[in-house]
Amino acid sequence: MRGLALFQGMADERLARLTARVTEQQLAAGELLFAQGDVADTCYVVLDGELDVVAHLGDFELQLEICRPGQIIGEMALIDGSPRSATARARAATHVAVLDKGAFVEMLRSNPALTLDLLRSTTTRLRRTSQNMIDDMAAKHAELARAYDELQAAQAERIRLSRIEEELAVARRIQQLFLPRQLPQPAGWQLAAYNRGAHEVGGDFFDCIPLPGGDLGLVVADACGKGVPAALFVALTRSLVRAASLAPAAFQHGGSAQAAPLADTIGLTNDYIATEHGASHMFITLFYGQLNTHSGAMRYVNAGHNSPMLFGPGGVLRSELESSSLPLGIVPHHRFEMRETTIARGDMLLCFSDGITEAMDASGALFDEQRLLDAMRAHADLPAAALVERLVEVVDGFVGGAPQSDDMTLLLIKCEA
Repeated sequence: MRGLALFQGMADERLARLTARVTEQQLAAGELLFAQGDVADTCYVVLDGELDVVAHLGDFELQLEICRPGQIIGEMALIDGSPRSATARARAATHVAVLDKGAFVEMLRSNPALTLDLLRSTTTRLRRTSQNMIDDMAAKHAELARAYDELQAAQAERIRLSRIEEELAVARRIQQLFLPRQLPQPAGWQLAAYNRGAHEVGGDFFDCIPLPGGDLGLVVADACGKGVPAALFVALTRSLVRAASLAPAAFQHGGSAQAAPLADTIGLTNDYIATEHGASHMFITLFYGQLNTHSGAMRYVNAGHNSPMLFGPGGVLRSELESSSLPLGIVPHHRFEMRETTIARGDMLLCFSDGITEAMDASGALFDEQRLLDAMRAHADLPAAALVERLVEVVDGFVGGAPQSDDMTLLLIKCEA
């Protein structure tokens, strides 16, 4: 012990008496010398090795200092009689001298200079510990401030996303209002339809427009793209088609005040989109059939859309009304070819978007047209509404739990036998 600075000023006789009262203790790395809160009746002098002095604040551990050879530790609890204010843990194999309270008091009495050095050392350690705690609290405060800022930013982002979701939900409800709430059901005919977007708002739509003279305008369309841009384009196209269909022909070619001819309706819609919105590079595929519900005769234009399927009794495919023109919005003043067909008694016309035939299961396999034909043949005897519902169930059953990849639309027209 004489080799330690702490005892170099002590007389040999007093050091000998002190040494006789001192015991020694060996600590392995990680072993505790004492724990925070322990009752104190000894202090220690580090002879060899090092000790970590740490305080525990809840689950957080704060390092106060490192005690090295020649330093005394644990004396404050002997001075004020309080429990240990910190934990001492060996950093490596450590050797300490153990002084009971009597030996500690004898050491102070025998060497006033030592007492002053100890007081100075204790004061310095308290200042250092206090400063460390202040610095740590400042660091924690800065960390909490950053966390608070991040929380505020996250909250603002959550509010922003929530508002977007609310706005999209409103947009979806508005878009649903664009679809017919009820389909007309002329005597001898059954009409049913279905629409489901892949996102909050969709790029498909169907319409059934009662025209003067008893004709019905049957529309199924699919805008390029998905989401909000496609939905806006759908709203524009649907409004143009309806307005042009119901506009007096006199406004277009000086004819009588009847519904505008089919070719004029499609041409006007296409020219407006291509001329006024050509820079958007958007287009829309569209099938428009003008059905005479008395005779079953139908004139139609298929502008780049999936071919509607005309079925005979028993769900036997009679023909497909194939595309004969470009989609709307690509070329202004495009000449759209008009064709004719007849929906006879017992026949069905199925119009659909590619979200039906291109519905994918988890492996990426497509539902395809053959499965649609099989489903129509298997359930052809159902009423129109039940048949459409069954077709959707078949598609959903094929897809399983895979996410919907595209908007889905069906429009079924059935001529009763």
